[in-house]
Amino acid sequence: MSFANAAMLLGMLGVAIPVLIHLWNRRRVPTIDWGAMQFLDLSPRSRTRMRLAEWLLLATRMLILALVALAAARPIWSSGLGPTIGGEAPKDVVIVVDASSGMARQGGGSSPLAEAKAWADLLVDQLGPSDAVAVVRAGDRARAVLDPPSVDRSRIEAALDALPSPGGSADLPAALGEAFRILEQSGRHPTSEVVILTDGDRNPWQLDEPGRWQLLRALHNRLPNPPSITVESIEVPVDPDAADGEVMDAAASRRLIAPGGTIRVSATVRNLGPGPLERSAELVVDGAAVPGSTRAVGPLAAGGSVVVEFRTVLSTIGSHAIGVRLAAGGTEDPLPLNDASAVVVEVAEALPVTLVEGKPGLRPMTGSTDFLRVALMPLGDEAPQFRATVLRPEDLNAEALEGQRVLVLANVDALEPEGLAAVASWVEQGGGVLVVPGDRTDAEFWNRMAFGNGNGWLPARIGSLLGQWTARSAIARPLPTSFAAPVFGAIARDGAPSALGSAALFAAFALELVETDPPAEVLARLDSGDPWLVERSIGSGRAAILAGSLDADGGTLPANPDFVPFVHELMFRLADPAPDASPTRPGAPLVVPIDSPLAEGRTTIAVRTPSGRDAEALIDRTGDGVFARLPVTDEPGLYRFDLPDDRRLYRLVTADQAEATRLPLSTADRATIAEGWPLNFADDDRSRPLVSNTPNRPSRPLWRGLILAALAGLCLEVWLTRRLARRRGLAAVAGAN
Repeated sequence: MSFANAAMLLGMLGVAIPVLIHLWNRRRVPTIDWGAMQFLDLSPRSRTRMRLAEWLLLATRMLILALVALAAARPIWSSGLGPTIGGEAPKDVVIVVDASSGMARQGGGSSPLAEAKAWADLLVDQLGPSDAVAVVRAGDRARAVLDPPSVDRSRIEAALDALPSPGGSADLPAALGEAFRILEQSGRHPTSEVVILTDGDRNPWQLDEPGRWQLLRALHNRLPNPPSITVESIEVPVDPDAADGEVMDAAASRRLIAPGGTIRVSATVRNLGPGPLERSAELVVDGAAVPGSTRAVGPLAAGGSVVVEFRTVLSTIGSHAIGVRLAAGGTEDPLPLNDASAVVVEVAEALPVTLVEGKPGLRPMTGSTDFLRVALMPLGDEAPQFRATVLRPEDLNAEALEGQRVLVLANVDALEPEGLAAVASWVEQGGGVLVVPGDRTDAEFWNRMAFGNGNGWLPARIGSLLGQWTARSAIARPLPTSFAAPVFGAIARDGAPSALGSAALFAAFALELVETDPPAEVLARLDSGDPWLVERSIGSGRAAILAGSLDADGGTLPANPDFVPFVHELMFRLADPAPDASPTRPGAPLVVPIDSPLAEGRTTIAVRTPSGRDAEALIDRTGDGVFARLPVTDEPGLYRFDLPDDRRLYRLVTADQAEATRLPLSTADRATIAEGWPLNFADDDRSRPLVSNTPNRPSRPLWRGLILAALAGLCLEVWLTRRLARRRGLAAVAGAN
């Protein structure tokens, strides 16, 4: 006999309640003798019958309370012989499943994850009927899949079957901490165990962080009933001639383009071994391979790598996932999970750009923004990638910046306080601003009002002037070897340096950097060593400053063959608030702004996870707009949000790639992990069972029968009460007569 809720046995104390009530009533009833009492006395036989009925009624009431308490404790009867008969206490078991990418490694027709699920099923079968089980998924972030522990075998099986596909790395110390939390908060049995199912790789154990392990041991010892910990390392045989190809570091020349724009996609293909790799790589757009994009890769020896590059044109407005994938075929890949890498780009309508002209031209192409405007909106281009608007400095305000993506301040001497405040607020909220100084620029004003000793939004302090605006001699040239941003890599031709290095600057300001938070970054320098282009993130936006102008007075840059592509790339970079920002990490919620019309009562949007599972994102309507929020992102990879207007939005969840190179746990590693607490590696001691219970015995839950018995007892109590009342009434009448 065992109990699922043994604590409810305390309800058995309620059996004493009818007895206490009986004794209390007897103490308070007075006895009064009077002359006619002799005529009301019952016969000895009647008195005996009534007393027996009273005791039977009292016993029935006590039995009803006892049955209810037993039913609440959920007793389970197990037939057969074994050590649990006679009192082995039920336990709480937490199953921790490693979710690193190595668990998906194929070999012998199976994988460590498939074997782990089979182990878990066997483990559950070995447990006693009252043992409760919780499940924890150990991915980049540990997450409880089944919590609190349950004795319901169908719930346990459903939790194990619903485990998402593995990917990325794992954090087993964090998973152990989550298991300890579950046992401390939800454990209800006096004994407990934690079982870890992993692939024997060293990476998920985070052994380079001894402080975390010390903290874990302290947490373990603090628990009221510290659990024993068993580790089962599961490995599958891998073909020694197989080659594990990995695609990594997919990158796009820019993340924001206009319809019809060309984008370059690159990625690194490397061979993790053990055999030589000879595969084909292909360009993938929105999950479909681009016809004709396949190119051969290899043969690559183990450890070798190569960079592949593709170009494509995107015309459909919206979010797109583009990347590189190893095509099927060739040698068998034991880990197809890492055969693709992608990046999300956005195709937007013509980008709105505001040009603030500080020096209007008296003749064509002599103003400070004339060359910029022509570069952004070429004459005769029926579908330009930019929509440029030219303003005077005094017309710049918050209303003028509404809906704009990029602001260029070209040779502006100063701004009105209203315009200066509008720019500062607009950049903080995600705008991109470029300051292009010229002969009218008041350096003292900009340093005081926009730079503010590094506290303002201007990325660098404007220093002394180098050269003369009226001179026609070169004082410096851009230095191609210093070009550090994707802006410049995108305009390089066939790997050759940009032609911008041949452009002459007649005059330029010395840009001075100070320590800021976040720090400013020099994206390009002049051959004199001075910064030419400096950039800094400001709130949700970014600001940049050039050392010289972009007109004919400042140099020969407008006549350079790379001037137009350089300006385009720079505008797109500034329009994207964080082109180099890291994608969402596993476990963090995905929040996506929705600009499609939604029905008022709609509360969810369909989402397709990287493994192909269907999920739902919740709709949040706030004062800032409508957002789709996916709270659980356990799987690294590409998530697709299906909007009501048949459009799709893509978001990327990336994981640590440390799992790519497999390093098995050594004997010394195992000893380090097991030292100081009851942690055991099962394959080190096969004589020890995975769990301490004997195989499960046929069991019968008894609580339903107890409830029925309590109902029957209640009916008996009602019948006895009525019968006793009738007898007392008849006896009283008979005595009076």
